[in-house]
Amino acid sequence: MRILDLIRNQGAPKTPQEADSLALKQLAGRGADLAKPRHIVHFVYFADEADARAAAEAIDEASWTATVEPPGEATAPWCVKADAHRICGPDTVAAFRSWFEGVATKHRGEYDGWEASAKP
Repeated sequence: MRILDLIRNQGAPKTPQEADSLALKQLAGRGADLAKPRHIVHFVYFADEADARAAAEAIDEASWTATVEPPGEATAPWCVKADAHRICGPDTVAAFRSWFEGVATKHRGEYDGWEASAKP
């Protein structure tokens, strides 16, 4: 079952944790072995460039690769993308979410979730 089918049948996820669970089900449905590291990207948004750059520095120090993208025509906030190869399972996703939410809060930003490749 595809993610859109799940949403149509069950409704949109009501919590970030439900969205994480749904994304993991989609990965597993595509044959992903969630015990193997894969490329994962987290997204954090900021209204201010200085906050985005400070958050990116903290993310880099935690062994992620952070990229700061300025606002574009379609998006007003500054975007920090953090990527690395990590194991992406229920426990790790919950820990990642908690950590990135903390970084976002500390630097006056907003964590907007993650995506991961199905293949390692």
